[in-house]
Amino acid sequence: MIKNRSAFKKELVRVLACLVLILGMPGLFCACGKKKGTSPDEYRKYLGDYDYDYSIFAMVFETPEGETEPGILYRQVLDLNSLAKTCPTAVCFLFYSGMHADVYGLFASMEQVAEQYHDKVLIVAIDALEEKDLAASYNIEALPEAIIIRDNIQKARFDGQSRENWTAQDLADWIITEAQK
Repeated sequence: MIKNRSAFKKELVRVLACLVLILGMPGLFCACGKKKGTSPDEYRKYLGDYDYDYSIFAMVFETPEGETEPGILYRQVLDLNSLAKTCPTAVCFLFYSGMHADVYGLFASMEQVAEQYHDKVLIVAIDALEEKDLAASYNIEALPEAIIIRDNIQKARFDGQSRENWTAQDLADWIITEAQK
């Protein structure tokens, strides 16, 4: 009878230990989250040098080396998918054409958004003529076109082709509204 009691206690302890592990597992997964181990600035490791000639670049609000005031810098995007996965804010993919007559006016509006709402959205400009495969994968039909990505999922699309008349300011307002949702 003592052997049975001892065996029973061991079995009971083993079963209880298993229950504790099973019941504790969801807490482990929730605590980790999908962005486990990421710091708020981890996305920056997917940004490269400063330049205006890259076909994919982010409009980043930061203080340039040797300067005292922050501003918008164009930084090469080294890995677009990883950037979108790790960015703590919404990411706006802005597909554009360098051949567009008012691309500089468009970029001026986007720079204002990138500066004023840098804590809400990261604007990534993509030259659709140079990045044809990427544009095709997002079904880009008209330029410019913008897509809001949050948590690595497409949340909204500004389809310029389906709108009769719109301005760069209309696009900027749309980005601001969608990025804050």
